[in-house]
Amino acid sequence: MPGDPEGMLIDWQRRVEQQTALTTELSQRMEQNRATVESRGGEAVVTVDSSGGMAELRLDERAMRLSADELAAIILDTSRRAQAKMAQQMVDVVSSLYGASSETASFIGNAYTKQFPEPPEDEERDHR
Repeated sequence: MPGDPEGMLIDWQRRVEQQTALTTELSQRMEQNRATVESRGGEAVVTVDSSGGMAELRLDERAMRLSADELAAIILDTSRRAQAKMAQQMVDVVSSLYGASSETASFIGNAYTKQFPEPPEDEERDHR
């Protein structure tokens, strides 16, 4: 004979409420996630938001001594490193809420790290 239907319904409702709260928390934390990285030579500081888009760019006076191409390369590399950092932070957020071995953490983590991989170390040219 099946268990108490009312008890099963109450248990189901409790699990739905927990999952809703967890999903809301995840959404808020993901939306607030930002990552900031300084270029290797200190010429630029780039902040990206949770979508990987540039949210802030600060240039040091050293940046003004570079050619446009050199500065562009530094900004692009720094932005890519900030995106990779943000992706790792996303993995950490999801893992902290759902557990590192959960399917949710694996799915979201893989999506972010695939979209924003760690750039090669030698991508930023040393122009100093």
